[in-house]
Amino acid sequence: MMDEYWNWPFKIWQSSADVLGRQWLASQCRLLRQHLDELALAPRVPHDIQRDQLEVAGRHAELLSPIGSETQRYILYLHGGGFALGSLDTHRELAALLAREAQAHVLLLDYRLAPEHPWPAGLEDARAAWHWLHDTGVSPERLVLAGDSAGGALVLGLLQHLRDAHLPQPAAAVMMSPWVDLTCSALSIDYNAPTDLVIQRPQLKAFAELYAGRRPLNDPGISPLFGDLSQLPPMLLQVSQHESLRDDAVRLKRGLQQAGGEVELEEVPWMPHVWQLMSSWWPQAAASLRQAGRFARQHSEA
Repeated sequence: MMDEYWNWPFKIWQSSADVLGRQWLASQCRLLRQHLDELALAPRVPHDIQRDQLEVAGRHAELLSPIGSETQRYILYLHGGGFALGSLDTHRELAALLAREAQAHVLLLDYRLAPEHPWPAGLEDARAAWHWLHDTGVSPERLVLAGDSAGGALVLGLLQHLRDAHLPQPAAAVMMSPWVDLTCSALSIDYNAPTDLVIQRPQLKAFAELYAGRRPLNDPGISPLFGDLSQLPPMLLQVSQHESLRDDAVRLKRGLQQAGGEVELEEVPWMPHVWQLMSSWWPQAAASLRQAGRFARQHSEA
């Protein structure tokens, strides 16, 4: 009892510090998004890719398609950014290069972000985009879901929702450095901290709490790794051996296999989190994107 009595000031201070930390991160996310919007970044689209601006279920989106291709394959891409950052601008080039490698139309979605729109806003937008594709005539066997980091959680959450709602599953899914455990219980967050220059535990914890709001972080809706992993389509997971989120992908592969699923895990050494964003500069990133494209082609109809 005495220990608990003397610890209460520290607990109050810690709680206040956590609240202030989340408020600071929320304000920085807003400022950064505003700054990027003001920069009006020029679209980076390869010459052989067509870019069409759309509105999908009330959200801005872009359809990136190989020019001259008659493919009817589609990829719904959900970008990363800790559920609070990321945009069409940050992921346009990756989506365009994936469209080329997969010979597919890639729908890049500008889903709602925390802190203004915590869970389940982003997931609801992903569901709405799936329904939009379905309503426009895209058949499940021609559709692949893809996403990176936080977008990987949205991909897995959308797959679980479709199964639970008895709706058709897409042909396959691709996840790059997926963040599917927002409790941050992965051991690699600590043992890979010296080699991950992009994300660290305090940063992950703060983004997770911004997104989850008042829901517990181990809720399967927040951390889909803890949800039902059975009866899901074939998946390709790509992760760096030296990034903080390595164990999210490793545990997801193990869970999918135990549930009877088909899954491939590509581990690449010495790459940063979501290295595929650097496909125009790094050969390792280009090779991983080619593998993602091959997987999409092999598991879906054109």
